Amino acid sequence: MRFLLAVILFSQMLFSLNEIKSTNWNKDKFIVTFEENIKQDNLTHWYFYHKGSKKYKYIYDIKHIKIRKPIILKEKKFVDTIVIGQYKIDKLRISFRNNKELDFNYKVIKNRIIFDFHKASKSVAKTKIHKESTPAKKTYLQDNQKRIIVIDAGHGGKDGGAVYKKNKAVEKVIALNTALYTKEYLEQMGYTVFMTRETDVFIKLINRTKFANKKNADLFISIHVNSLPKKGNFTKKNGIETYFLSPAKSERAKRISAKENYHDFDRTSKAGKNAILSISTKAKIMQSHKLAIDIQNNVIHRLQKYYYHIRNNGVKSAPFWVLVGAQMPSILLEIGYITGNYDGKRLLDRLYKKRLAKGIANGVDEYFQKN
Repeated sequence: MRFLLAVILFSQMLFSLNEIKSTNWNKDKFIVTFEENIKQDNLTHWYFYHKGSKKYKYIYDIKHIKIRKPIILKEKKFVDTIVIGQYKIDKLRISFRNNKELDFNYKVIKNRIIFDFHKASKSVAKTKIHKESTPAKKTYLQDNQKRIIVIDAGHGGKDGGAVYKKNKAVEKVIALNTALYTKEYLEQMGYTVFMTRETDVFIKLINRTKFANKKNADLFISIHVNSLPKKGNFTKKNGIETYFLSPAKSERAKRISAKENYHDFDRTSKAGKNAILSISTKAKIMQSHKLAIDIQNNVIHRLQKYYYHIRNNGVKSAPFWVLVGAQMPSILLEIGYITGNYDGKRLLDRLYKKRLAKGIANGVDEYFQKN
C-alpha cells in the first residue's frame, strides 16, 4: 500500500513539473523556452575545466523542470556542444561544452532562458603582442605601484580562530597562507602590499587598521575562515561570503561577527559599539560595498572554473571590529567553512588557496579599473 501511494505521489509530482517547450538559435542567442514561467531563484550555475575531456563546461541547473528525452546539439559557431538532460528527478541540467573558455551571459524572461553569445566566438583569438603594447603594460604596473594595499591574515598567535580537529584545520594557518598568496599575486600586478602579520603572532583587532592607516593604504582586506558549531547537519554548510562594515541586519551576520570579534571589544557597551559603527560607516561604506562585490564575484568566478559546488553566499554587512577605524575602503572575506564537507578539505589544499588568492587579486584589480 505504501509503495503504491509512493508511486502515485511520484507520478503526480512528475506530471506537475514544468517542461521544455523548445530550443532554438536566434542569431547569437540560444533560447530555451518552457511551458510555464520559471523563477530566477530556481536556477544555479557554475563552470569549470574538465581535465578528462579537456573541455570547459558551463553548467546551468533549473529546479522543477522535466524533459522527455535528452537533447544534444552540435553548434560550431559559438560552442562545441550543448547537452540538455534530466540531472535529477525534478532538476534539468543545461551544459555548454567547449575546448576554449567562453564569454557569454544569460537572463531569465518569463518562460525563457536566453543565453547571449554576442561577445563570444567559439575560440577567442590570441592577441598579437606588438612592441607598441609594451609601454602600456609598463604604465599599468607603474600606476599600480602607487596604490598601497594592506592584507590582514585573521587571528594568529594565541587566537587560533576556528578549529576543526577532524581535518586538523586551524583558521589562523589557512588565513595566513591565503593572505601570503594574495600578496604575491598583487605584487605581480605591480601593487605595493603590506601584511599585518607574516608569521604566527597575535595582533589586536584595533591595531590592524591602525597599521593600515599608518601605511596610508588605499585598501584593507581581512581574510578569515568560517565555521559552524557541531549541531545537526553542520557539515552541509559551505560557501564564500564578503562583508563590509555596518550594523548587523541578520542573526547570521551577528553570529559570524561575534565569532570574529571575540578577542576585542568584548567589554565595550552596546551603546558604545553602535556609536563607533555609526561614525565608522558613513565615509567609506559605499566604496567598501563596491570593493566587496568585485572581490566576491572574482573569487567565485575563479574557483568555479576548476571546482564543483562552489557556493556563492554573496556580499553582506556586519559589525566586524577589525574593520573599525579604517580610513580606506575595507572588507572582510570569509573564504569558506572549515567545517564544510566541501570547503573543509579544499581549504587545506595549496592549489585551491592559490586559486582563491588569484580571485582576490583579480577583484582588487577590477575595483581600481572601475573606480
